[in-house]
Amino acid sequence: MKKPKLRELKEAVRAVIFGPYTSKYPFEPHEPPDGFRGRPVFDDNGGCVGCGACAEICPALAIEVHDEPERRLRIIEQRWDKCIFCGQCELNCTTGEGIRLTKEYDLATLDRSQCRQQIEHELVLCEVCGAIVATRKHLLWVAKKLGAKLYANPTLILTADGSARLAPPDVSRPGEPAIARNDIMRIQCPACRRTTVARELWGQ
Repeated sequence: MKKPKLRELKEAVRAVIFGPYTSKYPFEPHEPPDGFRGRPVFDDNGGCVGCGACAEICPALAIEVHDEPERRLRIIEQRWDKCIFCGQCELNCTTGEGIRLTKEYDLATLDRSQCRQQIEHELVLCEVCGAIVATRKHLLWVAKKLGAKLYANPTLILTADGSARLAPPDVSRPGEPAIARNDIMRIQCPACRRTTVARELWGQ
């Protein structure tokens, strides 16, 4: 029974001479170690493409995606008052750079409305039915990853080439179905693309 007491006495003397092991926060700033999981922050300088993967994977439902097709706008909102700082959003980010956990940990506030951040992205809509295809940044990111292979997909071609309009959306087609051959070179959702290709190949 004597040895444990001597060990505790030794630790007490060391603490008096050399000071405590803990930091003096909040009286002095504390720098967390590398790998610390603090407040998640979106990267609006090209990292985030607005795919919504972080919202799909978030176990605390702290990230929400709001689409406004009439404004061609996607808003992704992250709330750190609901966040459990698990790091799944950073781990499963499509680009690997869209959202990152910082070392910021002092997040206490009396106003929960301050515990949120938003990022906006331009939506690309189907030129035939008006359905949401993806965000423009997401399509451009996919086109860059594919390289020359993007020319197999007209939607990626038109998005990557900017304002190219090989088939104007208001073209007159009397007597033709709602989706016709010249719709191939339009920005389309997967459903309209399938219908267009099927009618082109099999005439149905």
